[in-house]
Amino acid sequence: MPDRPLTLAIWQQPGVPGEPYTMVERLAALFARGALAGVDLLLLPELWTTGYMDALAVTEGSERPNGVYPGKIAALASKHGVAVAFGYAEHNRSRPYNSAQLVDPTGRAILHYRKVNLWADYERALFTAGDTPSAIAELHGWRIGFSICYDTEYPETVRDMAMRGADLVLAPAAVGREFALVGEAIIRVRAAENGVWLAFANRSGEELGYRFDGQSAIVGPDGVVRARADEDEALLVVTLDPAALPAARAEMPYLHEMRWAAPRL
Repeated sequence: MPDRPLTLAIWQQPGVPGEPYTMVERLAALFARGALAGVDLLLLPELWTTGYMDALAVTEGSERPNGVYPGKIAALASKHGVAVAFGYAEHNRSRPYNSAQLVDPTGRAILHYRKVNLWADYERALFTAGDTPSAIAELHGWRIGFSICYDTEYPETVRDMAMRGADLVLAPAAVGREFALVGEAIIRVRAAENGVWLAFANRSGEELGYRFDGQSAIVGPDGVVRARADEDEALLVVTLDPAALPAARAEMPYLHEMRWAAPRL
């Protein structure tokens, strides 16, 4: 169990497709005005640098993990001493990966993940699917993993990380308004059934006529929402209590009491 609290922020905002420089300038301004003072970790949504619905912008904006804009984000993390987790399109020789990266307060990349479960024909035509579950990284004593958007709708994704010792799951997302159930209920169930903190950072606003749901949230390991955004730009800040982890797992001991039954043929 972590031995200290972790102050986590989620920044929900509309994106600007094809303008990663604008997104990074916005992030620099957020830091400059002191909005993240006292924050240990900032989580940004899925495909934060490129936008989501403009396939050409996604492809043309894809970068290596140490590319220009991931590098600029890492530099801001280092300058301000705040870890940053963000979604981006990772360059690949064929189709890009839908990826997420976590850099620590020194700007060092400590966790990288490629989305395994691609959503619908749009994503399956645009991206190469990842084939490896998220690793678990340690930040300030907290064990952290990634689950990108549609990944989180599969119970196995978060269960796997919980069984490998995760305390916190970061879920950058691009959920549309028609799938409001994800932010309303699914993320709460995933947190409660696994006894983990879960941070759901969704996109907001509209891109090419597609409306994102917003509703970003930080959920405790008991399934209780500690903070939630509406549809507009919002900055959520919550200090995660490590003592909530054993308390929730004692109250709902799913991991401890789980038994596997072989299916009948």
